[in-house]
Amino acid sequence: MSNIRIRVAGLFLKDDSILLVRHEKNGKSYWLLPGGGVEFGETLEEALIREFKEEVGLTIEVGNLVLVQDSIPPDRHRQVLNLYFQVTSSDTHITVTPDNVLRDAAYYPLSELMSMTLHPDVRLELLEGIHSGWKNSPGYLGNRWKDH
Repeated sequence: MSNIRIRVAGLFLKDDSILLVRHEKNGKSYWLLPGGGVEFGETLEEALIREFKEEVGLTIEVGNLVLVQDSIPPDRHRQVLNLYFQVTSSDTHITVTPDNVLRDAAYYPLSELMSMTLHPDVRLELLEGIHSGWKNSPGYLGNRWKDH
């Protein structure tokens, strides 16, 4: 069965740090922006608010869409459309809710982002967007699948 998974993710900044969640899957550990799959009948905004609450216990406000990116492996066995939004919250205290892949969440200095394993790899675009205030946002990034 062919289908496209739509995943929303939130870019949440605290001072000079970014909120990331750590996943473990198939023996590998990597970081992502908090977020997850959009359920049928749910808006992108509703999905992102739900995912932040579920993963890190934060109530957020969804801001601008800043990046769109595909993730399609060479064998095309799956396809994920990633939509990245700026998010804000009056609260910064996170409470991690581990699940079958989610293991941790933390704020990391933006200066460390390029040395981390982030899936999909949009580190450069995130940093450029953050530093420019998204004035030159590349928008759609195309397919960013990488064999790991």
